[in-house]
Amino acid sequence: MNQTKKITQGAMMLAILGALILIDRMLGYFFDIMVVLIVPVIIVMYSSMNTFKDGAILSVGILIIAFLLGNLQITYMIYVPVGIVTGLSYAFGIKKNLDKRTLMFISIGTYVLGEIIATFVVYPILGFPISQMLNEYLAALEESSNILGVNYTEVFTMAGLDITKIIGVVYVVSTILVGLMEGVLIHLLSVFLLKRFKIKDLGTTNIWDIKPNPILAYVSLAATSLLFVAGNVENQTLYYTMVIVSIFGAIILFYFGYIFVILYSVMVLKRNLGGLFVVLAFFIPSLLLVLVILGFLYAAGPLRKYLESKIVIKQ
Repeated sequence: MNQTKKITQGAMMLAILGALILIDRMLGYFFDIMVVLIVPVIIVMYSSMNTFKDGAILSVGILIIAFLLGNLQITYMIYVPVGIVTGLSYAFGIKKNLDKRTLMFISIGTYVLGEIIATFVVYPILGFPISQMLNEYLAALEESSNILGVNYTEVFTMAGLDITKIIGVVYVVSTILVGLMEGVLIHLLSVFLLKRFKIKDLGTTNIWDIKPNPILAYVSLAATSLLFVAGNVENQTLYYTMVIVSIFGAIILFYFGYIFVILYSVMVLKRNLGGLFVVLAFFIPSLLLVLVILGFLYAAGPLRKYLESKIVIKQ
């Protein structure tokens, strides 16, 4: 690619990003998170069209524009550098011809690490202590209790758990999950745009190809069950460790449950209703338990074999 075209592409990308930042600034930083999520995608696309070195040079321009036009907004100061690290890491992986799964883990890993550093290091330094965040969580939970008529404090007490401690754990886990979701989103956007603009085809992944893992299923179930005994543990470090492990175990089973519901709705019911069921689960807590149970049965094997039998019958 000639130098003029390369410079033009870089200038256009910087101009688009600068325009979005200015619009966001005029709207009171209403969608600043969406803007910063574009940063790694821009770097990935530009680096894929040119060289990794060109992507690094563009990153410097992005950093300068974001800090100047963003008026030193906290979100831009924190997450633009995270996006740059993610974009350059992802672009480097593409140049090394790493498989798509590895690229996704790169995207997730860098964003999770960025969220952890931002939440527990940078924000407290800037005057937003963790205690303040936890108080806001508790206030939101109390408001939810008043609206739904459910006393969550009593529910957790009956289970032998301290709601204040649980909120602290949820804060840690939610921070990690936010980074995970952002990483997945960056990966999906990068794959889609690289293919859409015919820059590079990283291939596609079918949800049926995500194989269940019986060992992971039993380990996740054992981890989830720790929540029911954590309330009897007096050691604080052990208590928090058990609760965090149990939540991640439940999340893994929930993930496999989501896969089963999607496949079952399409393969057996012939209707695309899986997504609706998952959305309803967030409003009806009992359905979350159903998803966890289905996830275990799918990952352990029985429900997977059931779906495979449906394919055989169809053939």
